[in-house]
Amino acid sequence: MTKKAAIINDLSSFGRCSLTAAIAVLSAMGHSPCPLPTAVLSAQSEFPVFCGEDLSGMIPRFQGAWLANHERFDGIATGYFAHSAQLGDALAFIRAFRSSTCTVLVDPVMGDNGKLYPAYDRGACGKMKRLAQAADVLTPNLTELCLLTDVPFAELAACSEAEKLSRIERAARAAAAERAVIVTGIPLNGDIGNLTVSGGRAKLTRSERIGESFSGTGDIFSSVVLGCLLRGDTVFEATETAADFVGTAIADTIKEPHDPLYGVNFEKFLNYLR
Repeated sequence: MTKKAAIINDLSSFGRCSLTAAIAVLSAMGHSPCPLPTAVLSAQSEFPVFCGEDLSGMIPRFQGAWLANHERFDGIATGYFAHSAQLGDALAFIRAFRSSTCTVLVDPVMGDNGKLYPAYDRGACGKMKRLAQAADVLTPNLTELCLLTDVPFAELAACSEAEKLSRIERAARAAAAERAVIVTGIPLNGDIGNLTVSGGRAKLTRSERIGESFSGTGDIFSSVVLGCLLRGDTVFEATETAADFVGTAIADTIKEPHDPLYGVNFEKFLNYLR
């Protein structure tokens, strides 16, 4: 049976990210993505010039309409929020549609490389912590894990690899509680790692780092994870599938002239996910 997933994220025309990535990935995996846009952008926000429309207010309106239509979801995923008020709306949405058979994935999009994104401040981070507590699965990058657990990013960056991984695992376990946490994009001496913590177990997957940082890879990764969970895979299997898929797309992209702002060539490999 086709699984339905509500995807709360922005729609960016350029960047191969957010809803563009989630709709393609989940559809290819045989699921039915139900997009709920938090903003509409001409391009993802790292482009030198972009315009957009903040869609604050749409989450409760969609929630009301979907409840009136007696809609139910097998999965809910959240990503980028254009305004901090949307974080509270997203939490209310999750509470309204949550069930014992609904998997909630929160990608706590707040920053990268030790810095907050421009749309976020400490108050917004506090709201994201509350939203994260409603998740079954969290997919923070290293910066976001530090923000969620109050671990100084600079201290981690200065650690040896072994000490860094030990501290990341402790922080991930602190964030996990009764949920799964996948810490993505961990720099490891020329490799890139993803640490999955769930049910008292921790597993590190690492692969060679190739190319630079590309737009949308986090959105692709989290969408594959959700798609895998909806079809019954474990969170550890989902992490491996997502990492392999993103790595394949990056390896293909760097074979030709490219601009990382435009994302990676993931579309040609969607059949790998079926």
